[in-house]
Amino acid sequence: MTMARTPRTSPGFLQRYHHHRQHRAPVALARVVLPLWCILGTVLSGPAHQATQELDSYFTTSRPVRIIVDMATQKPRIPLILYSDLKTTTTTTTTTTSTVSTPSSSGEQPLYRVNGSNGQACILLQVDAIITVKYKTKVGEEREADIYVPNDATVTGNCANDNSATMSLKWKVFVLFWSFARSPGGEGWYVDKIELTYNSSDRHFELIDQPNKTVRLTTGKKHSTMFFPTPVGKSYACNEKEIPLTDGKTHATVLLREMKLQPFKFKSNTFATEFWCKPERATRDETAPVAVGSTLAAAVLLTITGYAAYRYFKVKKVQYDTME
Repeated sequence: MTMARTPRTSPGFLQRYHHHRQHRAPVALARVVLPLWCILGTVLSGPAHQATQELDSYFTTSRPVRIIVDMATQKPRIPLILYSDLKTTTTTTTTTTSTVSTPSSSGEQPLYRVNGSNGQACILLQVDAIITVKYKTKVGEEREADIYVPNDATVTGNCANDNSATMSLKWKVFVLFWSFARSPGGEGWYVDKIELTYNSSDRHFELIDQPNKTVRLTTGKKHSTMFFPTPVGKSYACNEKEIPLTDGKTHATVLLREMKLQPFKFKSNTFATEFWCKPERATRDETAPVAVGSTLAAAVLLTITGYAAYRYFKVKKVQYDTME
């Protein structure tokens, strides 16, 4: 059965065509717009933008640069220990340095001590010493400088020889040197030399005429010089003793007060029985009468000799005149 086709120009066909066109246009538009909307939604959605920012934070070069500054710090020094420092060696030396004791509350003088190789005291000196040096200034003025031997002077010495010993007291630019010896028979000991060495630029010598000069003053080295002769086994003691020093031009004196001295010690660290010196005043009082008596004796002898000569020639002349 063949259906009759409605002509396109008929009013019914045109009405259906326009109705179909009106419903078909939105469907076609939806088919085109919907995919574009999904694509744009995916691209412009929040999570995608946030992910992009996180990736940029790791890979972008526009983020702030963190600068780490490594401050140089001083590393602690580790001391270098040599093998020689680790070795412990025992050596025997005859030159020792001793500790100087300060005066006690009872008024005792400082004690200067030299130890021998066995650790025992070989020289003991207890004294309050003052050195007076005479010098000239640049204008030719005579002056005196008083130097006190300090309590903390450095003490060195040598006790190796049985018949001789030495001791030095050192402080600043001064050195007071002592030399000890035994008597030829070995029954006693004595001081054979005391020497003072110093630099003339020290503050004690104001306006000195010859500054920056090493000066050495001594008692001399003579076989007949014997200071403080003392029997062996005893210590020398004296309330006051004055020792002159010189180099021929400069003169000085060492005043030793409340002195005790003993070298050649090997058994104990204390002074032995004291051997007291003769008082200076008694020595001077005895010297003056001897000098005066000698002068009077010489005057009397000269007077007698002169009178005898006068009488001899006078009598001889009288006898000669009588014979004529």
